[in-house]
Amino acid sequence: MPSYRKLPSGLWQASVRLPSGRRVTKTDKLKKVVQSWASEQEALIARGHRVDPRAGRITVAEWHAKWWEARVVEDETRRGDETTWRLHVEPHWREWRLGDVGRIDVQKWVRTLQKDGVGPHAIRHAYNLLVSLMGDAAMEGLIPVSPCQKIDLPATPPKAPAWFTREQVDLIQAELPPGHAVMTELMCYAGLRWGEAAAVAGADRDDEVGNPVDWLRGKIRIRGAMSQGGKWKPYPKNSASRGEVPVPRHVLDMMAPLLAGRARDGWVFVATRRAPGSDRGTAERPTLSGSNWTNRFVAAIKAANKKIEAANRGLPADRQRAPIPAYSTHDCRHTAASWLVQAGVPLYDVQHLLRHASYQTTMRYAHLAPDAHNAVESGWSKIIAHQGRTAPDRRSGEGG
Repeated sequence: MPSYRKLPSGLWQASVRLPSGRRVTKTDKLKKVVQSWASEQEALIARGHRVDPRAGRITVAEWHAKWWEARVVEDETRRGDETTWRLHVEPHWREWRLGDVGRIDVQKWVRTLQKDGVGPHAIRHAYNLLVSLMGDAAMEGLIPVSPCQKIDLPATPPKAPAWFTREQVDLIQAELPPGHAVMTELMCYAGLRWGEAAAVAGADRDDEVGNPVDWLRGKIRIRGAMSQGGKWKPYPKNSASRGEVPVPRHVLDMMAPLLAGRARDGWVFVATRRAPGSDRGTAERPTLSGSNWTNRFVAAIKAANKKIEAANRGLPADRQRAPIPAYSTHDCRHTAASWLVQAGVPLYDVQHLLRHASYQTTMRYAHLAPDAHNAVESGWSKIIAHQGRTAPDRRSGEGG
């Protein structure tokens, strides 16, 4: 509630407490003027539109420093956002005051990124980071509303999923440590994400940590993933990512020996080296590191391509083997879907295996189906046959 008092000077003063706890005042010779002002401020506060005029003077960089420490996000998200802030957001907005940023300024920034050759996906990532930053500033009462509204962003057409052939997977696996090679096989058949595969455990545990293997039923229960830093993180219970996935018997047979001499419920895939200072007699090795695993995978592709290049020397062009594309580890998941679709497995079943929340996501693989264009090709055959019977003889000049 506002408070009023008459000053020794004879003027009236109204005082209103802001949501932040700070008080603002207005002074006038007429009591009804300050009463009207106080009522207006109370109404604005009730609607969430009252902002301390001095709050908007905080620079974007100053607000980011405070906001960044309070964010609750995954480590991988934090690392990616840190790079985006440093490359695309901070250079432009660092010295801007929050209250000076308008919608048209945000739109101009997006256009500048486009002119500078920044890719559409990177622009959207940068914009989404600014949306979160300014949205929280509005929630804290530093600005009335976020300026990130009705912004035209560059289109990001979906890319066709990349996938490996069976021969390419074999060549990559030949250059990987045994455990990494088996994990690659698992991802290329069961379609697990890297973090899900890295978190596969030999058996269920009381603390529900890990993705346990049901060896008899040939399934893995997915309930979480390993972070890039090798830490277990459970999926939310309402996430579409949770569920059981089948695993081919030959993959299970490759996985089982990896647990030899170790705990039955231990991680199936572990680091090739022990942690510094660990006891050599310790059976369990450290969990996998995402960056180390990726580096091994990239190095394996390079090593395989060197052998392909050597084998191609002296061969005719039509007999030379193409190099293996430098795809990412996540493309092993795309490989699983691509192989299944090419084998005639319905897209609905592929969606269920990969645990896609949306069928539209699975539709990216539709063009690989062996019968994807059967109806079109059948239609062409009918059209051509029909036209072949009725098409006029152009040499005679009939038909105009």
